[in-house]
Amino acid sequence: MLTFEPFSISAMKKFIRYIKSNPSLCSDISAGFLFMWHDGADVQFCEWNGTFTVRQIIGEQPAFSYPIGNDPDGMICEIKEYARSNRLPMRFFAVDKNTLEIILSDPRLSPAMFAFDRRWSDYIYSFEEAMTFQGKKYSGQRNHINKFKKLYGEPDIRFLTENDKPEVEKMLKEYEKEHPEGNAIERIELEKTKELFEVFQELGLFAAGLFVNGVLAAFSIGEVVGDTLIIDVEKALTCYEGIYPTMYSGFVNLISEKSGGPLKFVNREDDSGDPGLRTSKLQYHPVSIVDKYLVHVSSPAVRAKKTVTLRCGDIYLTEFRETDKQAYLRLNTDIENNRFWGYDYREDETITGPVDENTFYDSVMYDMQAGDSVNLAVRLSENGEMIGEAILWNFTSVSTAELGCRILPEYHGKGYGKAAFGAAARYAEEILNVTLIARCNIDNTASERMISANGFLPLYDEKEYRYFIRKTAVNECIPVCSYSLCSQ
Repeated sequence: MLTFEPFSISAMKKFIRYIKSNPSLCSDISAGFLFMWHDGADVQFCEWNGTFTVRQIIGEQPAFSYPIGNDPDGMICEIKEYARSNRLPMRFFAVDKNTLEIILSDPRLSPAMFAFDRRWSDYIYSFEEAMTFQGKKYSGQRNHINKFKKLYGEPDIRFLTENDKPEVEKMLKEYEKEHPEGNAIERIELEKTKELFEVFQELGLFAAGLFVNGVLAAFSIGEVVGDTLIIDVEKALTCYEGIYPTMYSGFVNLISEKSGGPLKFVNREDDSGDPGLRTSKLQYHPVSIVDKYLVHVSSPAVRAKKTVTLRCGDIYLTEFRETDKQAYLRLNTDIENNRFWGYDYREDETITGPVDENTFYDSVMYDMQAGDSVNLAVRLSENGEMIGEAILWNFTSVSTAELGCRILPEYHGKGYGKAAFGAAARYAEEILNVTLIARCNIDNTASERMISANGFLPLYDEKEYRYFIRKTAVNECIPVCSYSLCSQ
């Protein structure tokens, strides 16, 4: 059985040889990336038979990196057994297109559902072109660099050491003043940048700064993985005109000197869905954009119908539709209504841009395409407006799933939640063939009554939640509902 070691600097150093030899262009298995984001992702490492994988939390459930090393095929079997024994889903994260093809051609990993989120796709550039910005297409970058030279003189770019920490901290304070309205993920990134600077040398990373009149105005932190320079951090004070292209090209040239020759690629990571950052990164002419897939193997969601209509009493459950966007936005942004659900969109680190009608709808489409959930809209007529949702998620490799339901507040107290919950439960058992788990906040007596009324028995309490398991249809003492099913 595989054994996973929790993240630590010593563990990272122990497995760094695998990280440095990763054949994928994805940045997610780089030392800097893992350090920056390990806290919220519960990063863990595993070495088996000269082969390496990373386990981390993606969307509240574990996922694995595709194995690197001597025996990836053997480790796939070990991961399958580990997932089965621990009642976990078998999911892979940061899967590039080549690896996706390997997974899809492996009969052990069938059926597989997969999706990528464009916000997290990596931008890959030519290392050689980044050194010089030669050619007509880079005239804009050259103009910016020339403007910088005219205003501030020849760029003073040099490697940094941990002794430069006071200069970095001072520069980042100015950076924060330039970006006072950062979102949750930007705030986390800034704090993790400070932490990364304290350990970058220990992890074998490089840091370089651009000084103007002796004052640090920009810096980058990066690492070499195979033939690629991955830039984990790029921070600059935009009060200095032309500073970003000047720092970028200068850092690439320094790395070329340090490595003894030019590499092939530069990975400047993702744009996190920021429109301005996306425009900027595209203007640097990437040679490719690496989409990073989340792959879910043997998800029960593969059996879900594209179009479905369930009726139970006065309510209907159907697939999500584009016309549901506004209602779904309201369902997700109602703070009080979501209090017992355990969700506050203001604390959701996956929201990287303005909250609008597409924010939550797009997230649902991604989760369903990746096999991580089946979401059903609750309506009062087959073509009526959405009044709530029933969601099946937390699918595991032993065919269990969690069922939840929430209704807009103006429809509370009418029995709609109970009916929707029951209809979704029957659908899950008869179509998805799963054993159902449910949970509610221990203080949410209304939700507990709804769950119990639909044939669920108490299972255990954990922290603030009470868990239930649904009786099988054979042992059921009460009818849940009758329904009609139309699918295509």
